[in-house]
Amino acid sequence: MATASSSRRSGLGSTIFMGPKCRQTPQHIQGSCRMKTKRVLVLHGYSSANRGDGLLVDESLRFIRQACGDNVEIELVTSYPESFRYTGLRTFRSKPAVTGYSRSYLRLLATRFREYDLVVGVGGGYLRFGTLGETLKTILVMGPQLLGAAFSGARTVYLPQSIGPARYGVRGMLKALLERMDQVWVRDDRSLDQFSGKHVQRAPDLALLALKRSTVDFDKSALPVISVREHRGGVPPAVTLLAKRFGVFDGYVQSVVAGNDDSEAVRSLNPTNILSFEELMERPRSARVVVAVRLHAALMAINAGHYVIHLAYERKGFGAFQDLGLEDYVVNVHDFSVDDVEQKVRMLLASPETRRDYVLRVEQAQLQLQHGRARVLASLSSEAFE
Repeated sequence: MATASSSRRSGLGSTIFMGPKCRQTPQHIQGSCRMKTKRVLVLHGYSSANRGDGLLVDESLRFIRQACGDNVEIELVTSYPESFRYTGLRTFRSKPAVTGYSRSYLRLLATRFREYDLVVGVGGGYLRFGTLGETLKTILVMGPQLLGAAFSGARTVYLPQSIGPARYGVRGMLKALLERMDQVWVRDDRSLDQFSGKHVQRAPDLALLALKRSTVDFDKSALPVISVREHRGGVPPAVTLLAKRFGVFDGYVQSVVAGNDDSEAVRSLNPTNILSFEELMERPRSARVVVAVRLHAALMAINAGHYVIHLAYERKGFGAFQDLGLEDYVVNVHDFSVDDVEQKVRMLLASPETRRDYVLRVEQAQLQLQHGRARVLASLSSEAFE
């Protein structure tokens, strides 16, 4: 039976839509992805050397397997296939070499993905057309995949995205392509407003949908941690000033891939130590106060039990911290008060009450995130959308 799509206030500052409308579907073809889907193509992977992008691919695969069963056959399109060898998946390189696209990738595009039952765009923020250089990269690397998904005969679901900026006259075409998808989830209100459509709906970032915050004792003597990246040509001056205010602090490098290597940016701030992924995220000895520029460094640190302030450089950061109920712990990395952020850090370091409030907000948000997870999973296992 066709049902009307409903919506309600999430309690986190945004309207969350409660699932797609379904077409009238003959009884004999109704059922779950677990029953019918055999082959799934995952699009828009980048590199696992950027831990945030690796996380998004990993979570996309977990969602697909939970919806479709562990025996589903999954293939992955990615800019750096070698970085995803650990998945054991067949991969296609989407990033063109000097001589052009690989033959296997061109053959895949030529099929218009007809051999697949389900086509899934990983969660992320890769449909960006903000500068001329960014636009050209998006067209060359992401464009063929987006076109293939839009004109595929398979079901198409794009997991939570931040879409845009969309300059240089691409917005109308981009919106038209998205409207051809069966489901597009967006992870921030601005993307929802700019690309609203019948199948474009709001959901939290995949990292939030997988959030299971660890409980780690806080050590008030532990140094704060700063994790940065270059943006708009360097480390933003206010971030450098904030690091000088701290005097002593530890650093953390989130990404070491190609043009997204944060190592030099972190070293430029002169941290006392640079923590490994294992020390900060996987097996932290204690909870720390973390100031992070990359969104998924921030979200992974929250998941590990830390107290995080996010210096956001894109819309996705504000959407994620809104969904966590932590709106006052996210600021624009290019326009923030160093005094205010320093004060927040010192309050988290000194005040057990401030830390309890932080944890309570995350715990309250997790109830809503569970609902969001169920809706996204349902979109992968639904057989038809209106």
